[in-house]
Amino acid sequence: MSSLREITDIASPQQTMGEGETRVPVSVPHTRWVDRVFRVPLSGKLLGANLLVAVIALAALFIARSPEESLTESLVVSVSAVLFSIVANIALVTVALRPLRELERTAQRVWAGDLSVRARPTHTEDPDLGRVRSAINLLLDGMHHDRARMRRLALHAITVGDRERARVGRELHESSAQYLAGLTLELAAMARDAKDEEQRAQLQRMQQMAQQVMEQVRTLSETLHPRVLDDLGLAPALQHLARKTTATGIDTTADTAGADARIPPHVASVLYDVAREAVANAARHAAPAHVEVHLTTDRGQARLDVRDDGHGMDVGAAERGGFGLFSMRERVALVNGTFELESRPGDGTRVVATVALDDEDKR
Repeated sequence: MSSLREITDIASPQQTMGEGETRVPVSVPHTRWVDRVFRVPLSGKLLGANLLVAVIALAALFIARSPEESLTESLVVSVSAVLFSIVANIALVTVALRPLRELERTAQRVWAGDLSVRARPTHTEDPDLGRVRSAINLLLDGMHHDRARMRRLALHAITVGDRERARVGRELHESSAQYLAGLTLELAAMARDAKDEEQRAQLQRMQQMAQQVMEQVRTLSETLHPRVLDDLGLAPALQHLARKTTATGIDTTADTAGADARIPPHVASVLYDVAREAVANAARHAAPAHVEVHLTTDRGQARLDVRDDGHGMDVGAAERGGFGLFSMRERVALVNGTFELESRPGDGTRVVATVALDDEDKR
């Protein structure tokens, strides 16, 4: 019982107070009105301060005025001085804060993705604001330099990766697939020459297995890096992708009539991967009857547009759970492009990738 009483005393600290003591509630000062005052724009603060000074000055003038002085004349002079002070203060603040508007416009353009913009100096710039502007411009210079360096590294990584995938694909197609083709022919010949029916059937099964493995190796080689992309370019590669998808039972068309053939290899590789992933996602998840692939080049940009008439999806849920969408978005971003996904349940899906074509990158 004593232990229970000790626990109860600890759980109820108010019981340990003396009988003559009274608990005083702690009150937090109400400072909401102070916060509202400080949130008022600077021009409003100056106006309020000037009005307060005017009221105090008029009160002092009324108290200290001598009987022979005219009250009307004193009021006119005082009010005129106060009004002039208010106008002068507001004008000076407006001019002094003008560089902040320039910084705001610069920040908005940077937020929109333009890292080439810089905050311009003004004739009325305050020295402190000038130092802030210079610091922001230095920061933007560093960001622009780092972004250009990251883009060069990304392009190098994409190029090296594509070369390695192309090499492995060629090895599979020209070496492994050829060996399997030879094995298939050898097994077929052995099956024809076999005298025993059971042995012939076994050799034929082995031939079919070798044939299936050979087809899988060729498919893997094509998936790693389609040779048509290197040999003929992006437009024929998309046409080839459309034919392959149509062969699986999904009517697929590729419209590349508006595309320039001089698309840089690294851009072509990224756009082809996006098209292939978008078509594969539609085939796996949307059950479309028709898929359209459009490729155009205009005003220094290459634009890939893939649409399907499938089930559609919740874009938010797809973005959170789909690595394929994340991969497409990241690869497009690596070549300084934009990626857009439009879809609604029951209304199909649209994937758009737009990449700028630098003149020095064109073939």
